[in-house]
Amino acid sequence: MSPLRLDLRISDFPTTLLLLPLEPFLLLPETALPVTLTDPLSLAILDAALDEDGLVGVLQERGPGGGFYSVGCLCHIIDLGRSEEGHQVVLEGLVRFRIHEELPPAAGGVPRAAVSYDEFAGDLTAGEEEPPELNLDLLKEKVVDFGRKNFGTAGILETMSPRQVILFMAQTAPFTPAEKQALLEAPGLRELVDRLTQLLSLNFLTTTPDTTPPSTVN
Repeated sequence: MSPLRLDLRISDFPTTLLLLPLEPFLLLPETALPVTLTDPLSLAILDAALDEDGLVGVLQERGPGGGFYSVGCLCHIIDLGRSEEGHQVVLEGLVRFRIHEELPPAAGGVPRAAVSYDEFAGDLTAGEEEPPELNLDLLKEKVVDFGRKNFGTAGILETMSPRQVILFMAQTAPFTPAEKQALLEAPGLRELVDRLTQLLSLNFLTTTPDTTPPSTVN
């Protein structure tokens, strides 16, 4: 969990957000995503957000001409600086938001929207208790065992807690945008685990998600 979430309240967050479309990874509350941004629009969005309050709304696009999905994740930007490869940052997921109205772009074509957070206030709790019947340990065991049998190792999943494995798999597994959005919009941990388990059963456990840390996007 990001330490920034401990004392935050819904009233602390801006109701107008700059929007950063992000592929192919999903940003969730309680997660941190290291990325390198390279394309001109993403860099313009990043610069504008850093010039304001260091917050940006990360979300997915529906496809060419399809606009944005209505639910995204507010994040705090940790600026690691520019290199020849691009602008390196860590995005810390804070709380989900819902777009109520897309607004005219800011300077440089930076997308922005009016948003609300009320329905996702539970994201700010200090850690949702894990119902024992979810058996997260068993799910982790199955994922790790699959990685070992098919690839010799499960990578960094071996050292993660069961909860961290759930979030990491939801964040990085190469699901379709619609499948990722279903994970992002899961009301709570129980629903996230149910949806993730179904998607893994349908899409994987014949392959395995890449367990190397995310890097260059956009």
